[in-house]
Amino acid sequence: MTPQHLLDQAADLLVNPRPSMRRCWQRGSACLTRVALEQGMRDYWSTIDVNVGRCRMSRQLLALRAFAGDETALIARTAWHGLSRAMHHHTYELAPTLAELRGWHRDVTDLLPRLKP
Repeated sequence: MTPQHLLDQAADLLVNPRPSMRRCWQRGSACLTRVALEQGMRDYWSTIDVNVGRCRMSRQLLALRAFAGDETALIARTAWHGLSRAMHHHTYELAPTLAELRGWHRDVTDLLPRLKP
């Protein structure tokens, strides 16, 4: 699946959550969006610097600042950390709101074209 296909699936969950996903559509949307971001990063590093692409995501996000600029790195870091937190929330925490999920989705959608060399 391409990053765009994953983002389309995540957007579909945001607009029309399925009855079978009544309790987990937020986590599903966050997961699809984060995987799209990670695939976009993987594609970016495969053309820019393969060695950085082999590092953990936190290190890739740190290196992104030097290669793609401050704004791009900030958007990627903020989205990735927010989506990660949304995927791993505990039962005593509230699920992410629809506005948060849409914001992260929009950020990743806007970010992926910037990661094309």
